[in-house]
Amino acid sequence: MTRCLIVGASPALGSAEVVASLVPWADIVIAADAAGEWLLDNGIRPDVVVGDFDSARPGAVERLEAAHVPTTKAPIAKDASDLDLCVDRARRRGADEIVFTACLGGRLDHTLANLGALARCADLRARLVEPSLTIHALEGTHRPGVRLRVAPGTPVACVAVTPCDGVVLEGLRYPLSGARLEPLSSLGISNEAVADIVTIRVGTGTLLVMTTGPASVSTPGAL
Repeated sequence: MTRCLIVGASPALGSAEVVASLVPWADIVIAADAAGEWLLDNGIRPDVVVGDFDSARPGAVERLEAAHVPTTKAPIAKDASDLDLCVDRARRRGADEIVFTACLGGRLDHTLANLGALARCADLRARLVEPSLTIHALEGTHRPGVRLRVAPGTPVACVAVTPCDGVVLEGLRYPLSGARLEPLSSLGISNEAVADIVTIRVGTGTLLVMTTGPASVSTPGAL
């Protein structure tokens, strides 16, 4: 199994600590754009930095290469985000599992597109880990469920990216059994754990499962 950590260029307060905790887990660390130098500043050397470097400081590519960090520079005018390019690189490197981080700050359009990138990586058991939020991507064919170990009272939300059928929520204050969630429906939000094991399944469609709290609060298990 090849595990890949993808670091975005939108770190939040506490992101450095989250990344440091994830690096030992990862076989490959891929940085998007300005995240390359941000990682170096925090004592972490990425395996490669990918992007158009429009959000990086002038001279970033030269400084990274001087520090013996490989870079792949893309044109600014392109049809994919830097994060999407990082995902492409991870797939080419044979990644079986991806964790995204430092991806939700900044512009709303970038945040939504980054969540889309997460959703499209459900086949890679993808999750996004931020200082106070963890999001797992589920998809009916490739990753139909997840079992999370959480503290009772942990806020949990399930948001459909595409129409979802057969949604099952167990271990939550408001359970569901075989429910349908429309895209961006409010039906799955504002829930909370009532047990230390929460199980979420989806029959068809793509679902994002969000747990709020410290990054370590949601530990995925086999399902």
